[in-house]
Amino acid sequence: MAVFLGALFAYTFFPIYNWMQKKVKNKTAAALLVCLIFLVIVIVPGVFIIKSLVSESYIFYITVKQKLSVGFFTNCENQVCHWFESLGSNQELSYQIQQATKDLTNWIINRGSNILVSIPKFILNIFVMLFTMYYFLKEGKYVIKSANRYLCMSQKKFNLIIRRLKEIISGVVYGYLLIALIQGSLGALGFFIFGISSPIFWGVLIGLFALIPLLGTGIIWVPASILLILEGIFENSNSLIFKGIGLFIYCAIFVASLDNFIRPKLVGDRAKVHPALILLGIFGGITVFGTLGVIIGPLILSMTLVILNIYFNKDFD
Repeated sequence: MAVFLGALFAYTFFPIYNWMQKKVKNKTAAALLVCLIFLVIVIVPGVFIIKSLVSESYIFYITVKQKLSVGFFTNCENQVCHWFESLGSNQELSYQIQQATKDLTNWIINRGSNILVSIPKFILNIFVMLFTMYYFLKEGKYVIKSANRYLCMSQKKFNLIIRRLKEIISGVVYGYLLIALIQGSLGALGFFIFGISSPIFWGVLIGLFALIPLLGTGIIWVPASILLILEGIFENSNSLIFKGIGLFIYCAIFVASLDNFIRPKLVGDRAKVHPALILLGIFGGITVFGTLGVIIGPLILSMTLVILNIYFNKDFD
């Protein structure tokens, strides 16, 4: 996995490497600088986010448990409040919500703790990833040119596979992963600005749902905005109402709009990856590879279809 990620990040950061190489006029120095940039802007913040996510997920579980026991809203006699209270008093539903929240929290805590506790293994994986990334930045073009000697296929097929691989990686990495990362970050910032607890936890969820076609980020921020507005109405608090409206407008402008404006400009129609493939790839990838399956699954599934199409298409013989 570390080698795979090193190669993937080398491809992702290759435009920066090209620019850096023109400035410093040295391949080794340029590759080292890019790896250092990657370490500073990805790895270090990543460790901080994982640490915060572990603590915030536990706070989220405690908050849900408290809400179910004392009620979603305080000092409210509205019929809607009673309906929410009846949901909380329904033992079967309350148990299912608590169990789902507990399972999600335990999964996050276990995954995050395994990364933070297994320091030697974590450092080794980071070293292997950076080592791989460094050499792929320097020698990646040569590796790709030499690969067909081992694959033993016609040059026409090989060129098409490499071209489609680049397009699919661009589509998945820039069109889905990068956009999801930006949406999650902006979502976390919005939740922090408008005073919602555990903003990093919610930002991570927004980023994950951003990867899933048809569902999208609205499944997180729309209910959060509505609950804030309802809480403000029932408690006669203009501050909470304005916060809810502000959160809705903020997320609609800065989070949801990225799907319609930024993604087409980043990817266009180059990738030609159907959203259904992304969806199946993500769920299948998570089942087989764990967390990294979010990246690996769509790539493998998309490339499998490309290769099958090439080998069953007589035009490429």
